[in-house]
Amino acid sequence: MRPGATMQVTGVRRGWGWPVLAALTLSTIGDEISLVTLMLRTAAHDPPFAVPMLLVAELLPGLLAAPFAGRLVDTRDAVRLLVVASLAEAAVIAWMATHADLSSTIIGAAALGVSFAVSGAASFALIPVLSTALGMPLARANALLEFVRGAGMLAGPVAGGVLVAWGGTTGALLIDAASFALLATVLLASGLRRPVAAADAPAAQGALLADYLPLLRESRITVMIGALTLEVYATAIADVAFVFLVTVAMGAGATVFGALTACWAGGMLAGAAWGGTLAMRRPAPLAFAAATVMGATMLAIGAGWTWGVGLVGGAFAIGGAANSLHNVAVRTMLQRESPAAMHGRVAAMYGAATSSAAMMGYVTGGLFVPAGAVEAYWLGGALGIAAGVGGWWLFTRSRR
Repeated sequence: MRPGATMQVTGVRRGWGWPVLAALTLSTIGDEISLVTLMLRTAAHDPPFAVPMLLVAELLPGLLAAPFAGRLVDTRDAVRLLVVASLAEAAVIAWMATHADLSSTIIGAAALGVSFAVSGAASFALIPVLSTALGMPLARANALLEFVRGAGMLAGPVAGGVLVAWGGTTGALLIDAASFALLATVLLASGLRRPVAAADAPAAQGALLADYLPLLRESRITVMIGALTLEVYATAIADVAFVFLVTVAMGAGATVFGALTACWAGGMLAGAAWGGTLAMRRPAPLAFAAATVMGATMLAIGAGWTWGVGLVGGAFAIGGAANSLHNVAVRTMLQRESPAAMHGRVAAMYGAATSSAAMMGYVTGGLFVPAGAVEAYWLGGALGIAAGVGGWWLFTRSRR
């Protein structure tokens, strides 16, 4: 595989680079708003098993569609695909706003999962293009994207709660739909294009596995994605145990839960901001080091949950910062190591691996709660350190 293989790119019109980034920010916050709004509506009016059904409906169809989405992005203009996906998301969310029954919610969530698979792969492929248009290094563009993601995770639930309280779930979902329509409009107006040259398109249109074999043979890419998968699995275990760590082990309530959540989110924003100042000429060592730090903080939280909210909050902030740096370094490494013509398929592997790991982590974490939240953090921490240290050992023995 030849990193640096490129495809024809039409740059963004003068002055439109930052509006595109701003629209991506709003749509990222919109992702969180829609999830929070749908969870609130489902929890209030449907049976208890409905919320897990909603989460699975958003994850599983996208996981199954990811390989096809990756190939689609590598054979079509990623900008146009993102426009179509955004308009589809706007239409589905607007439809869900006026159809509140459980079956409509599940069907709509499944449709959104498929659309998110396409838009996620397209966004991954467009980051190198957008970084060039904005005249910034690739690592800084990825750090900016991570900062946006962290801000969305922090602001989205708050905005979703406020919008639901102000105008009900229907109004919140309609506003969210408008954010995706705005993204499509800005992308069309920006002039940004990423057309695929015939020589860059996958040769075997009929054999899906054949499209991915060149990537699977790249040991550096597969090791990085494998280590990332184990890290996501580890953090998902801790995510499930988090609320029980606070309420059962620490004997605290909603205030402490919110404060520790804010510590993690604040750490993510700080880590993304710091990552934007780094050149990241060698992102792989930083990715594995950050994974090791994340594992160490989970172990520290599991061992020191009696320290008090201040020290535990500090550990959460360090873990959040390491999480952001890890994400920025992984994306930068994958985008640099793979040809531009395969960025869609790399994003599909990346997304499918993390979604699978998250679902398995949620199941594993569920085996520990409510009484074993501390042990869940120990397990997550040990696996996180193994992902960082073991992944780096394998990576250094892999050849480009």
